Amino acid sequence: MNKRVLVLTSSTGSGHDMRAIAFKKWVARIQGGDVEVRIEQIIENSSWLGRFGVWVYNTIQRHAPFLHNIYFFIVELFIFTHGQSVSFGGRYYRNLLREFRPDVILSVHDSTNRGYFQDAKRILGESTRCVTYCGEFSGGYGYTRNWINPVVDKFISRTHSARDFAVQMGIPKNKTAVFHKFLPPESFGNRMTEPSRISYLKQLGLDPDRFTVFMATGGFGANHHLRYLDAIRELKNQVQAIVICGRNQAAFEKLIRWKASNPDFRAYIEGYSNKVSDFMQICDAIVTRGGANTTMEALHFGCPILYNSLGGLMPQEQCTVRYFLNHGAAVLINNPSSLSKTLEKWKDFGPEYTHIKDNLDKLHYDEDPRDLIRMILGESQTSVK
Repeated sequence: MNKRVLVLTSSTGSGHDMRAIAFKKWVARIQGGDVEVRIEQIIENSSWLGRFGVWVYNTIQRHAPFLHNIYFFIVELFIFTHGQSVSFGGRYYRNLLREFRPDVILSVHDSTNRGYFQDAKRILGESTRCVTYCGEFSGGYGYTRNWINPVVDKFISRTHSARDFAVQMGIPKNKTAVFHKFLPPESFGNRMTEPSRISYLKQLGLDPDRFTVFMATGGFGANHHLRYLDAIRELKNQVQAIVICGRNQAAFEKLIRWKASNPDFRAYIEGYSNKVSDFMQICDAIVTRGGANTTMEALHFGCPILYNSLGGLMPQEQCTVRYFLNHGAAVLINNPSSLSKTLEKWKDFGPEYTHIKDNLDKLHYDEDPRDLIRMILGESQTSVK
């Protein structure tokens, strides 16, 4: 009988779902049809309250990220409702367990751990393997206690510092591991050569000799591209931009109009894009929120990071931003003029740019994602500590 894996996620932001999809793609590549993976957006699918909470989360993220500092504490209170069993949406979840009968449950979301593993083991038996992949880069403020469920069979952290924090919070150390490159298979394809990079830029109508900045956003994220483009317009002879808008059609249309009104500034604009990995390889820096997945891709491709903090940082973004700022591997942008000033220093690839890039490279280490997949499935030992 094929092994069945239930992946618990939610579309609060896009990073959790991206990791769930990455897992499914890797399983298909490694295991073929021997493992059945079901991805369940359990929070929004299981109750109206969950759907409302996800909508509130994404609305705040798009329009007023600083309000997440209040929302964060509200969500923390739910730690008391999911103790030994799932309360809100529990009936849906328990019926799902009885119907699908997974051998492995993988949680890639902070709010799908406490109570979820207890219900699984009570209904399916103690042999059911429960695994958490926590995508935070560091502990401290923004690292929710909802990640912590001591009955987990394997708790995998993004970094050693985040793992140490989880142990302080109550995860048994002998159940932990560290693996930071939870990215889809396409991120591990052939790296672009310099000739292919030059060719790609030309295809986009860009100049290979100019400093290229990538303005990114998550599928549901805040979008401040117009303000940033206005700020760097004065650098039009040295700097150009690649801009993506997520699922924000209104922002996309405004950017197209901006480009038409500023034909002397080179820019390539796209809506929701599946070419993020390509863009990171051809760009010299990325402007992004503190999303863990986008940051991980930037680290993987060695693309220096300019963190967009307009509207304030969300608590979970602080976990990521803090890690990279503490290592001198990123710059925090507080307003459009600070972006312009930073690019003025970076556009000639001088010592300030090189310093950031070198520090970013020091945080990178090679991993084989197939080791992560086998660790989640419990199929082999791994050297990851």
